Amino acid sequence: MFDELDREVFAAGELIFEAGDAGDCAYLIEAGSVEIFIPDQGAERKVSSMAKGEMFGEIALIDHQPRTATVRAAEKTVLVPVRRKLLDGLLEKSDPILRHLLLVILERFRSKQGGAAKPAPETEDSLAQTANRSNLKGTATQNLSLAHGITRALARDEFELYYQPICNLADGNIAGFEALIRWHHPTDGVIQPMDFLWLAEQTGLIRELGLWTIERACRDWPVLRQYSDFRLPFVSVNLSPNQLTCESLVDDVKAIIARHNMLPTELKLELTETVMVEHPDMALRILDRLIELGSSLALDDYGTGHSGLNHLQRYPIGTLKIDRAFIEPMMNSAQSLEIVRSSIDLAHSLGMNVVAEGVETGLTRKKLLQLGCDFGQGWHFGKPAALRDLAAIYLKI
Repeated sequence: MFDELDREVFAAGELIFEAGDAGDCAYLIEAGSVEIFIPDQGAERKVSSMAKGEMFGEIALIDHQPRTATVRAAEKTVLVPVRRKLLDGLLEKSDPILRHLLLVILERFRSKQGGAAKPAPETEDSLAQTANRSNLKGTATQNLSLAHGITRALARDEFELYYQPICNLADGNIAGFEALIRWHHPTDGVIQPMDFLWLAEQTGLIRELGLWTIERACRDWPVLRQYSDFRLPFVSVNLSPNQLTCESLVDDVKAIIARHNMLPTELKLELTETVMVEHPDMALRILDRLIELGSSLALDDYGTGHSGLNHLQRYPIGTLKIDRAFIEPMMNSAQSLEIVRSSIDLAHSLGMNVVAEGVETGLTRKKLLQLGCDFGQGWHFGKPAALRDLAAIYLKI
């Protein structure tokens, strides 16, 4: 709710702004009504009226151009100003493609309306705005190109899964693998997931890409399985927040598992806490159905997000993965060591097993084993590798 300081009151006939004024805010009409006039051969011509619940002045607010119309209160009117600083903050957090599209539409709208009578003189602010627009256009173009590239890559099979072993700390043997996606771009070479998954998430392409990942991991499972003699071997695939808002996910996973004659217990799905915070009820419903299917769930990057006991208690998590941000420094940091120790104890008390990420040395493995950790993942056990390269690394002759 807005308080009294956020409102402006105008008497009947009072000027709110006139054509040529700087457009520094828009107005939402909370009570009363306004009349809008445009310049017409040295006079003013009324073109419309607006009443409670409507907004005016938003175009100049967004494109930073002078007002093209004059607005007066038709009666006692209460307005809630929406200032440029607020809008700039919202736009800054929005997608560059949407921001660029919005500004292009506004420019075309102004062109059809006749635009401002004279362009504003160049100032440091206007030059900065022009530079920002140019940067925004470049970013939007780059992101559009990347989004088209993701779609093309799916059609042309340019993606590949690399597999990193997750090992039993007690004997060092492979218990499972985590599937990690790579993009073999035809001109840019291998693109790491951090450079394109964020855009796939924003555009919704992550749903198709996520299903591709599950499909490919299940297809590769017969080969992967031969590298493990663990009692309950598994392959882990990451789920995105966007995927866990799609009700068809469970049916899609079920169909993929059946298509490749795979036991549901051999597929482990990893997720972060983001989806639990943004869509808690839907996430719980879908995750419960995945557990009923027979798959297991791992909570990834534990300790770096919105970690809380309520998440660990409420959701059917079977594995806790402790982030490398705590594993790497624990040999030299009493604080990190205690976080790792308490996390392992907490997970075990809740019936979960624990995977430590970022295990790079034998000393770290030894310490984790002393702390009671179950599994380790990191370069000490093996780097991510393509399926075709695994035989030379892990196959026991």
